[in-house]
Amino acid sequence: MSDLLKKFKSVFIVEDESGASAQPASPAQSNPVAQSEAPVAETRRETAGSGSVTDKFVQILLGALEKNNQQGFDYFEFRQALKNLEKMPMDEATRFHSAYAMAQTMNVTPAKLVESAQFYLNILAGEQSKFNEAHAQQRAKLIGNREEEVRNLEAMIQSKTEQIKQLTQQIEEHRRNSEQIRNEIGDSTVKIENTKADFEATFANVSGQIQADIAKIQEHLK
Repeated sequence: MSDLLKKFKSVFIVEDESGASAQPASPAQSNPVAQSEAPVAETRRETAGSGSVTDKFVQILLGALEKNNQQGFDYFEFRQALKNLEKMPMDEATRFHSAYAMAQTMNVTPAKLVESAQFYLNILAGEQSKFNEAHAQQRAKLIGNREEEVRNLEAMIQSKTEQIKQLTQQIEEHRRNSEQIRNEIGDSTVKIENTKADFEATFANVSGQIQADIAKIQEHLK
């Protein structure tokens, strides 16, 4: 990390005792660029939230500011002066007036400070545009096709669910038909067997009479 980049980081980022980057101390760092959502490539499995300041994006954004640092006393030097005055026992308005007193010696006006600050905001906006473009490409690559795959699978699930429903209805209909045929077979079997039994009884009765007559003829007509 270059010395200038270290200066940028020290001015914009507050580090905890372990040296890790913490949340910025100034409202200027509530810019949504610094709190952009995590890239798609990260392997976190969690619900998307409001995001947090990460060293990775700090390096990218502050690196862009470093490359475009303006010559002379501008917003960056003014902010550095404000940072240095934070240790002094004075209120915010006094700190701003004290830092501006230094700026005045460099022929810097409030309008020039605002113009300079806006210049850095434009640099950050450019980085945001590049990130959004990369984010959209990653989303299309890693999520877009998978979403289409999910839609196709859900359509297949719906189709097969309908098929299962139809097959279930057909199975139930076949079961009812099978039961009906089984009952009809039972009824028909009873009727057929009863008919056979009636025939056998009738046959036995008639043939029995004839056999009885044969026996009597042989007995009486010798």
